[in-house]
Amino acid sequence: MAYDLTMETQSPAESSPDPSVDVSHLPLPPGSSGLPLLGETLAFVRDSGKFIEERRRLHGDVFRSHVLGDPIVFMIGPEANRWIFAGENKYLRNRWHRSARKLLGQQSVAMINGSAHLERRRLLAPHFTYAAMRHFVPRIEALVHRHCEQWLSAAQPFKAVDAVRALVFEVAIVLLMGESRVDAAYMSRLFKQWAAGLFAAVPLDIPFTTFGRGAAAEKEMREYLTPLVAEREKLAEQPPDTLGSLLSARDEHGRPLPRETVLDELQLLLFAGHDTTVTATSNLMMLLARYPEVLERCRQEQQQVAEKGPLTLESLRAMPYLHQVIQEVMRFIPPVAGAFRVTTQDVAYGGYRIPKGWQVSLGIRGTHQRAPWTSPERFDPDRMGPERNEQKPQGVYIPFGGGPRVCVGQHFAMVEMAVVSSLLVRGYQWELVPGQDLSPIPFPIPLPRDGLLVRFSRR
Repeated sequence: MAYDLTMETQSPAESSPDPSVDVSHLPLPPGSSGLPLLGETLAFVRDSGKFIEERRRLHGDVFRSHVLGDPIVFMIGPEANRWIFAGENKYLRNRWHRSARKLLGQQSVAMINGSAHLERRRLLAPHFTYAAMRHFVPRIEALVHRHCEQWLSAAQPFKAVDAVRALVFEVAIVLLMGESRVDAAYMSRLFKQWAAGLFAAVPLDIPFTTFGRGAAAEKEMREYLTPLVAEREKLAEQPPDTLGSLLSARDEHGRPLPRETVLDELQLLLFAGHDTTVTATSNLMMLLARYPEVLERCRQEQQQVAEKGPLTLESLRAMPYLHQVIQEVMRFIPPVAGAFRVTTQDVAYGGYRIPKGWQVSLGIRGTHQRAPWTSPERFDPDRMGPERNEQKPQGVYIPFGGGPRVCVGQHFAMVEMAVVSSLLVRGYQWELVPGQDLSPIPFPIPLPRDGLLVRFSRR
């Protein structure tokens, strides 16, 4: 079923991207700009979910604030999401907050816009199709087995989030750079420090600040990766990994991508393919432990496919309930709470004026946790099944975003999570340590506050 993105139930002045329509008479959305310079950043960073929900109850689904250095309009709901996706490269463009803009490579696909962005996605997309994941499945399976054996021999209990982070990072390295000589443990340490700097509330580039440490880690990562990329540039034929694609790419004049652009892209793809998958996988482990009836159904399904040998794309397709669980995990606790765009002209939405240059927030978490979902507060994988399938209009279920900037690595993420989950359910069991704080860290990504302490054993 197709859905109209023009929102024809509203008049042109209520929701108009047309620059010929005068919106100057419309009011700004309700809300507050907060303190000078800081705005309402501290409250947002302290608990972004609570921040948004309190203001939504006070003002409705559209309200303004000032966070992370910019005026911003928060929009919640499927209609708002469709309006945002339809506006890409028209009346909106992608924009990260200030810390990320300084630490993410300026020539990476996350930073560029318009035709350059579309062309870069065209280059990357063939390496992230579902079919392209076929030869990665056995590699992921081998890595999961090795890491799970390490978890068995680790001192019990341990923090599952840290263990999952190490596994997912190594998988990302294999996808991006193949069987290279990358020191995954060293790179993972730098990556964690750099990623923290991406979400620093204030981008102060001085030692011992979160942003300063992130900037130092980014520089060290780049210095480490540069000779590895230079060595790969000398090959007459590139291996079938993402780095090989970047090095093989040529523009209309036959020129390769500059090395700095290749390094920007590698760092961005490491980030994009890491934190969200760590979050979804860790929360899946937590929820399966908290809902033993769901775990038991997963195990019953796995018994039917476990006798068919090593995992393949075909065997993964034969696990519909496991995929329902993964999808429901990402609805129940979205790996990314939202994303930002910026207006390129004065526009109107919902009867309000949004000035040129203001941020617009895509509300993923707010959309997933309310109607039209039935009892959205319940963890219920059956809602994702073909009998009920509550995924109604476009914009209702958006764990990977949508529109022209939908996550290019979504198929890889789903395959990776399916392989990890399948092997965990088949061969292992984990028990949550009583008394720990399982509430999610509110910002930047929702991981269990105490790191998900588990006792891990073989079934």
